[in-house]
Formats: sequence, structure tokens, C-alpha cells
Amino acid sequence: MKVSKDEIILAARELFREKGYAGASMQDLADRVGLRKASLYMRFPNKEALVPEVLEMTLNTTFSQPGISSPDWKTAYEAVIRSIAAALTDRHRCVGFHLAYGIGDDTPLAKQAVRDFFRSHLDRMTDILARAMPRETATIIAADDLARLEGATLHLALFDDPTSMKRAVDLALGPVRSH
Repeated sequence: MKVSKDEIILAARELFREKGYAGASMQDLADRVGLRKASLYMRFPNKEALVPEVLEMTLNTTFSQPGISSPDWKTAYEAVIRSIAAALTDRHRCVGFHLAYGIGDDTPLAKQAVRDFFRSHLDRMTDILARAMPRETATIIAADDLARLEGATLHLALFDDPTSMKRAVDLALGPVRSH
């Protein structure tokens, strides 16, 4: 059976979302994609090597949505907020956030990948907002909006309640619309 690298990364992403870093095993992943564990290790030397790949794929998906590349900063920022919210609502958890709690100093590659993932979100959001306001203000707003969106996943994961995510989106977009 031929399994592509992207199929393995997608399966790893779902496995990390479901079980977290510590709970997911290479055997789980091999079973999920229909490979022998040895075949999986030929493509990825260990579980930690999957983390940057999973987060890069997730980041690329999030920031490739329509509208994000718009020259109009309001259109672009709304598209980013809605893209992040849709991804979080769809799966009821953020893979990056879920991974952040399962990695530590013993997994430096994974730890750095999670930091880079969130830093990239923040930087891209800030870049859009900085078209219309001082960069320092843009960074604060972007950080607050990202924290609200990520925090709203708690209600999704625990209570299957999307209203917190809707409020987080509305709070993020309110000042943008009035600016």
C-alpha cells in the first residue's frame, strides 16, 4: 500500500488532536495509515519529527484561505480570524495548543515547532493590522485576538458549545470594523 507523506502528516495531526503528543504513538499512526511501524520509521525517524510537519501543514492551510492575501487590511484580517475560528470549531481543538501541553524540554524540536507555529500566527496577524495602526498596537490586538480564539476552544472541547467562539470572533472583528 502506497501512503503519501501528506496522508501520514494529516493522520498524525488528527492523532495529536485526539490523544495529544504523549498519548499518540508511532504504532497508532502506523495502524491509522495502514503501514507497518518500520515503514513509518523509514519516513520519520521519531514522533517528534512529525510535529514541525503537522504544524507547517496546519499553518499553510489556515493562511491559504480566500481573502487573507487581500490588499485591504480589514478584509484580510477578517479572513484570518474566520479561518482560525473555522479550523478550531471544525475539530474542537487546536493541534498546536494541544501539542503545547504535551511537549517539554525532552522534545526540543517539537517545543520549538510549537513556538514557531504560534509566533507565525501572531506575526502574520500583526502584519495585517500594522497596515492601519502602529505595530506595537497591532501586536497587542493580534495577541489578544489569538488568545481569545484559542481560549474559546475550551468550550468547544468540553461542552460542545460554539457560542464562545462566535463571541471571540465578534470581539476580534468589532474594532476592525469600526476602525
